[in-house]
Amino acid sequence: MILLRPFIIFITFVLSYIPVLQFVGLALLFFIYHVLIRNRNLHIERMKKVYQSNNLSFPDIKEKSPIIWFALYIVSFLVLNVFYLYLIQQVGSLTLEEMQTFALPSWQIYLFLGSFLLSWISYASMINRIDRDQWQLQESEISNKIVKNRFIKLREGNVVMLLRIITLDIYQWFLLFFLIRETTIHYFEDGTATGRYLQLIKKDEKETQNETSTDVTAAKPEQEDPYEKIINQIKNMEKDERYSTIFSHVTSIPDKKKAEEILEKLLEDGYIKEEEYKKLQQFL
Repeated sequence: MILLRPFIIFITFVLSYIPVLQFVGLALLFFIYHVLIRNRNLHIERMKKVYQSNNLSFPDIKEKSPIIWFALYIVSFLVLNVFYLYLIQQVGSLTLEEMQTFALPSWQIYLFLGSFLLSWISYASMINRIDRDQWQLQESEISNKIVKNRFIKLREGNVVMLLRIITLDIYQWFLLFFLIRETTIHYFEDGTATGRYLQLIKKDEKETQNETSTDVTAAKPEQEDPYEKIINQIKNMEKDERYSTIFSHVTSIPDKKKAEEILEKLLEDGYIKEEEYKKLQQFL
C-alpha cells in the first residue's frame, strides 16, 4: 500500500492554482486518485483472504478495480478543459458585435454535454467504489470484531459531484483530505497497512493443521487391525495366493516389530508354516 500524508492535498491544491505549475498539480491530483484506488483494491483483496481463512461471509462488494471509471474521468476531464481553453480563446478574439452573434456549432455543444455527463457518471462511480465499498467492508469488519472503531464515513458519489459544482471544486480538496485520513487510519487498525492481517490467516492455518492432526489421531483407533485385515482377506484363498497376500501386507508395515508380531501370530494360528514364516521374516 502507498500511504499518503494529508499534507499532500495542500501542496496539490497550491500547485493547481499556479498557472505555471498547473500541470504538476493536475498530475499530483490524478496520482492521489490512483493511490486511493490502488489501496482500495489491496484492502479488499487482503481482507478477503482473512474472511476466507476464518470462514466468514465476505460482504457483497464488486472486486473489479474502478480503474476504468478513473480512466473515463481523466478523458472527460481533459476534454472539458481543452474545450474550455478553446472557448476562452475563441471568445477572447471576438469584438463586442461579433460576440452578440457568436454561436457554437452543434457538434461542439454535444461534445461538451457528452463530456460533462461522462465526467459526472465516471467520477460518481469512482467515488462510490473507493468510499462506499470500503465503508461496507468496514461495517462488516466491525460486526465480525476485526476492528472496533468506525473511521470511514459513507458518501454518495452523485452528492459529491453536486457539491463540487456548487463550491466551484473546493469541496474536492476537503473530500480527498478526509478520504486519505480516514482510509489510512482504518488500514492501520485492521492490519492491512502493516501486515498484521497475516496473523489472522496464519493463526487459522495453524488451527486447521491442529484440527486435521486431531482428526487423524482420533481416526486411528477406528482403523481395522492389520492382523484382522489380513485374516479377512486370506480366509478363502488358495495356499499360493494366501502367501503372496500375507507377504504384501506384512512387508508394507513400516513398524518391523509390529510386522514380526503379526507373523508370529499367523504362525501360531496355523495360517503359515514354519518355513514360510522364516522366508517372510527375511524381508522385514
